[in-house]
Amino acid sequence: MQYRQLHIDKEAVATLGLLQDGLLFPATKLMNEEEAKQVNLTKKYNNITYPFAFILAPSGKHNEIILTSIKNNEILTLICDGKECGTITANSVFKINKQERIQTIYGTQNMEHPGVTDTNRRLGNYAIEGNFYIEFKDTKEYKNTIQETIIATGAKKISSMMVSGKPFHRVHERLIRTALVKCDLMILFILKPYTDDFLSYETRKETVEYFCSNYLPKDKVLIIPLENTYIFGGFNELILNAIVAKNFGSDNLIVGQNHAGLGAFYCQGNLTTIVDTIEDIGIKIDIMSEFVYCDKCSTLVSTNACPHGRHHHINYHSESILGLLELGIIPPAILMRKEISSIILSALFPKRQEKLNKIQQHLSASSSLLDDFESKDFYESLMDLYQTSSLT
Repeated sequence: MQYRQLHIDKEAVATLGLLQDGLLFPATKLMNEEEAKQVNLTKKYNNITYPFAFILAPSGKHNEIILTSIKNNEILTLICDGKECGTITANSVFKINKQERIQTIYGTQNMEHPGVTDTNRRLGNYAIEGNFYIEFKDTKEYKNTIQETIIATGAKKISSMMVSGKPFHRVHERLIRTALVKCDLMILFILKPYTDDFLSYETRKETVEYFCSNYLPKDKVLIIPLENTYIFGGFNELILNAIVAKNFGSDNLIVGQNHAGLGAFYCQGNLTTIVDTIEDIGIKIDIMSEFVYCDKCSTLVSTNACPHGRHHHINYHSESILGLLELGIIPPAILMRKEISSIILSALFPKRQEKLNKIQQHLSASSSLLDDFESKDFYESLMDLYQTSSLT
């Protein structure tokens, strides 16, 4: 039988996949109008903290025609990029306020916010509620992988950390190593975006994998891609991170002290953070202190344990480090491991290889015309020259 079609994008497919596989529990289904209103008002769902209503409201003229003419219990075929990806049986359709929805997710309606702009574009005026099936195997496979690893290793304490790796620098390494001491298994969730990015997901994933493969115990770390959909884009990010980590099997979530989602606020006269409001989710939030490079200590230190002033501290500002890489400048080794910088630069500037090969032959004592050349080798060799100190 041929059903009418509802068109959704890859981001909606991934989000429905998370819901279908139980990773957004206590939400287990699309919410109806009354449930959506209650969640947005109380920030609770089934008496557990939940930041906003989980609804499906795809944009587009075709979708709006379908949703405003739908019959009760009508089955629709879900289409993504021209291909069938699932079905949904309509129990109800209700009108939503787009601006209120955006405000609830992001805490702002400012169109200069990239998340606000993107969500405004892809959010329709009507939401559909009903049972659905979505073809999305990734989350289920990752969940099974985690459970199999826990069983195989006998891990009792499982910690997790959300990593964008944009870029992956020395502080990320320190946070992971520090957390690894206190757990049996560390799950590193690499955030997989759905919008174009200067530093590709594949490159970021490669840098994290390089570090884990070469510098961490292999049986204690598991790398899992996490669909970084729009629901994680607002000021409720930490709450959703905690929910997903818990449902993936983790009992501890590691976050940095300057995580945007920690925002402090006053509640009944007391200074409170988001962490104080989500104890009912059932996962511990471990807040790690800020790390800097101290030129007096000559090493990476916690700001809580260094006696020297801020004027001796070099901050690990991700945007600034990324700015160096964007200009083709290899960051100092105190900021990023040279091998990781090399992976990123070789990916960002693939057309340089022939020119770099010629330079390498003149600058490297070990080079010859017979050498197999990869551009990342050049960047590593160049960093070695930067660190040669006998003539400085």
